Amino acid sequence: MLSSYVFAAVLVAILIVVHELGHFLAARAAGVTVERFSIGFGPRLLKVRRGETEYAIAAVPLGGYVKMAGQELTELAEGQVPDPRSFLAKKPGVRAAIVAAGPVMNFLWGVLVSFAVLWILGLPTLGGSVVGTVRPGSPADSAGIVWGDRVVSVDGAGADGLADVYARAEERPGETLSLVVVRGADSPESLTVFLRAAVDTAGVADLGMDSYVPPVVGDVMKRSPADRAGLRRGDRVLSIAGTAVRDWPGLGEIVRGHAGEGIEIVWDRDGRTMRAVVIPEAAEGEAETGQIGVMAALTVERLGFGESITSAVRYALVTVRMIAQFFWDLLRLRISTEMLGGPIRVVQIASESARWGPMYFFGFMSYLSFSLFFINLLPLPILDGGHLLLLGLERIRGRRLTDRQVLVWQQIGLVFFACVMALLIVKDVMQLR
Repeated sequence: MLSSYVFAAVLVAILIVVHELGHFLAARAAGVTVERFSIGFGPRLLKVRRGETEYAIAAVPLGGYVKMAGQELTELAEGQVPDPRSFLAKKPGVRAAIVAAGPVMNFLWGVLVSFAVLWILGLPTLGGSVVGTVRPGSPADSAGIVWGDRVVSVDGAGADGLADVYARAEERPGETLSLVVVRGADSPESLTVFLRAAVDTAGVADLGMDSYVPPVVGDVMKRSPADRAGLRRGDRVLSIAGTAVRDWPGLGEIVRGHAGEGIEIVWDRDGRTMRAVVIPEAAEGEAETGQIGVMAALTVERLGFGESITSAVRYALVTVRMIAQFFWDLLRLRISTEMLGGPIRVVQIASESARWGPMYFFGFMSYLSFSLFFINLLPLPILDGGHLLLLGLERIRGRRLTDRQVLVWQQIGLVFFACVMALLIVKDVMQLR
């Protein structure tokens, strides 16, 4: 368990270093003296000086900062000339580039990590062109698609999987798609169905159907109920709690309803039938929802170098767009604040992803890096976006804000974020109970 939290600390530390490195490199490139590069805030626990810069690790590990010469000044006394290597001496555009470099570095790091995962480990996909679950009342249900249908083409083009159908729906939002499906095993028949997908404001299609995923175990979380029961990668679950399992969603549905209860699970391993009693653990923040720590078997598609780059960039843009949509919906009270998490929750997810393996750990790292990119650009006090807003006002007004104006702006930000952080920590602690 301790090793998982070490991984979480490493993940957070890497993202902090990456962010501050962006400010550091941009400042050095602009000829600004960097006095201190600190990981954490408060009293310095470790420090070393190299040239004109002090590198330090501080006591409070909630972020970091780059202290530049003249950064704390907003105005000069009459007749005073700023040091040419100070932050204040640079033009507003140069200062804005230094401030924006931190979030930009987070974005680039997220792309780099995504690229590495795709190129080295491959692109994980669930199932192929066979339909599994169909949500009642969804576009797929209204079109007459049922469990077991195999999609062979969409709008006259061959379909290798349901991902092709979703991609087509997002290319033609609001339009009706023509799908050819094959139904039946003994005497299969070819049918043409017409489907009109729902596409949200972020451009993500909702068809209400998923690929068929066999109840075959892919990954098993270390020290989970499934791990303790003896399940391993490649095992095919036959039944659980006395109910036969025909696909992966069916397995999950049964497990979720038996949190804290001992239930029998039967599986096949290389032709041998095995069984054990497993006790599903309560999911984080959901005492009545059980989980045993297994992941479906993933089909991994190997990507080339160039395709890995384009896929990583595409994933980055889609992820940032979804994060922006989340905050916009939150602002309009369209979603519950229950979906928010604080630093404790981040550590929990990071440690859990480490227990799943490298693909999940680095996948979460890239997602968190994209989140930091977006959040830091919000025009709020003490965030990089707040500094960019002040620089924009300076450019419009033709003069800098006064010390008092900046101080009030910073105090508002500190109070606001202290309250938000306290509420998120309390919320995280309450969910631990």
